[in-house]
Amino acid sequence: MRTSLTTAISVLFYVDGFLWVISLIPTLRYAFANKALPTMGGVRLLSGPFESLGIDAMIVAGIVFIAVSAMKILAAHWLWNARMDGAVLGLILMGLSVIFWYGFELPIGPLFGIAEVVLLALVWRTLR
Repeated sequence: MRTSLTTAISVLFYVDGFLWVISLIPTLRYAFANKALPTMGGVRLLSGPFESLGIDAMIVAGIVFIAVSAMKILAAHWLWNARMDGAVLGLILMGLSVIFWYGFELPIGPLFGIAEVVLLALVWRTLR
């Protein structure tokens, strides 16, 4: 049975997954076509420690991050149905996402992550 907190964590995972997938695809397309990172408002997107690996490695890392983020949509669907495997998958994907939050210097990622961990802890016993 889904509670309001289960609905909240599910929606949070949906938003987290969709936002990264939608925002990364055009950024990576630009990087692939121009062999350089795009800038927005004077800020180079996806710059961070991964930048030292070179543009090709950054594109591959970005594609992997898209796959991880897309899997969060599956975790959200399972959480919507109050399934424990959604919570487990969500925790695994969050652990993988930390690598990309650091490597691409994504400041919003940890905010999603903290909220997701707190809500997962609150709903853990209600999942089947």
